[in-house]
Amino acid sequence: MKGRVPALIFALVCALLGLFLGQSYISRLPNHRGYFLVAAQDDIYVRVSRRPRHTVVILVDGLRRDAAETMKVTEQLARAGQCRVSDQGSWTVSRPVYSLLSTGLEVDRSGARNNEQTQPLDAESIWETAKGQGFSVSGSSHLPWFEELFPRGFSRFTTAESHEDNVFEGKTLLDLNLFHPLYVDAAGHSRGGASPEYAAAVARADREIGALLAKLDLTRDLVVLTADHGHRAAGGHGGSQPEIRQVLLCFAGLHVAKRTDRAPFDGRNTAAALALLLDVPFPKHMRAVEDDLDAIWEVATFEEEDARMVAERRAAVQRFRETNRTALEGWLGGAPGTWSRLEARERQTQHVRALFVLGLALFFLVARIGAARRRDELAARAAGAKLSMQAIRAAAFTTFTWLGAAVMLTWLVHRAILGEFDFTVINVKSSFVPRALAIVAIAAVAASFVHLKIVRSYERLAFDMLTLVGLLAVVNLGHIFVFGWPLGYPLPSASMRYFPFFGAIALLGYGLAAAVLVKLAQRRA
Repeated sequence: MKGRVPALIFALVCALLGLFLGQSYISRLPNHRGYFLVAAQDDIYVRVSRRPRHTVVILVDGLRRDAAETMKVTEQLARAGQCRVSDQGSWTVSRPVYSLLSTGLEVDRSGARNNEQTQPLDAESIWETAKGQGFSVSGSSHLPWFEELFPRGFSRFTTAESHEDNVFEGKTLLDLNLFHPLYVDAAGHSRGGASPEYAAAVARADREIGALLAKLDLTRDLVVLTADHGHRAAGGHGGSQPEIRQVLLCFAGLHVAKRTDRAPFDGRNTAAALALLLDVPFPKHMRAVEDDLDAIWEVATFEEEDARMVAERRAAVQRFRETNRTALEGWLGGAPGTWSRLEARERQTQHVRALFVLGLALFFLVARIGAARRRDELAARAAGAKLSMQAIRAAAFTTFTWLGAAVMLTWLVHRAILGEFDFTVINVKSSFVPRALAIVAIAAVAASFVHLKIVRSYERLAFDMLTLVGLLAVVNLGHIFVFGWPLGYPLPSASMRYFPFFGAIALLGYGLAAAVLVKLAQRRA
């Protein structure tokens, strides 16, 4: 095979590029400074007649809605107040959803995109707002992540040493208390959301929360219970499937309105509803304009003497909307100032970049087909023959169809082994990586077998495999060009968010396969 040394170097460099891009993707996801943040001023002049004595916020990590419905404590809270079906957004990863619930800001703009980034979030949280109003704020968790995100928001934060520890015990209740058990999520990851182990973890949470509720008086105290996300039956989250994205959210206690349905609720409004019930300012970066903030009035009910306070809080919501609208009109150069319009403008920029990447990929493919034609012409000339146009077209058609077949085969094997093309299939990295490599290996061997049956040339197979590797390199690097490093605003689709994980492994696997084929073609030459 002519040019085998450059071809071998190209294949190995692409494989190393895949390794680098896969390893770096986690670190290039987040940007905790956020995107298009709007800070609205919110001052409270009229106070509520009665504040809750103790407010308890319970976030059971990884608690599926159907599992929550079986718990005695949710039944108790539903009788005393209301339980809603909360939509936690399309990026159902823990730390990003903690941010969404705490700030009222969607993941697109908060910049919290993974669980590894430990820097504080720039967006203000309900914990910081309450503490700034003189509340004593406590956190108790199996993880330090809430404190890392909002270090200025807690007067006291306790991190349990193991999942065996009960985060609800041994803590004197302060004004505002966050409890965050992790063992339900751990069972979901290790055994799946439909497993007996998961059900046992949910039952444990039910017992421990029940013991905490027994210490409270719902005529004087306030309780909020929710989850960051659910789990697949087989384990895993990160996508927008209903069993992952929709969780149970319960309010009960002082100033909570009673309702018996499971009406939908936007998870971004959780912080605003809590601020209203606590009588503290709304987190200053919460989403306003094209919002569902009016739903917070369905959660709360107040005494007649609180009418002025309610009017002030309604005016505050309108002020947030006007502040956001003014900022949007400045960014957009005029009315209407809406988030959907800003997102459409930024998405259009991404589409233009994507077209450039597509053009680059097509240029590379055409150049490779042209190189194959020149190679075939030289070989025919050396044999004293002339390459017909029909043969040229047949060779180009073979390359096009084989590349498409290789990509489709990879996708089909992915569906068979891992499932949907999104974050939910990762679950545990240590098991995802070898399975993803196995998918690429199976697809590469099968595609190579088909190619050899049709063309019967190791040299041509190596050439076409190198073409596939080059296209994968263009697309992997193109993802960075289109969506940014760190990942910018707005977020790509679920499949495009997942692609850099699997795409990098595909580049690594097919790069190594191309290197092997170059050596085989060399030996058979």
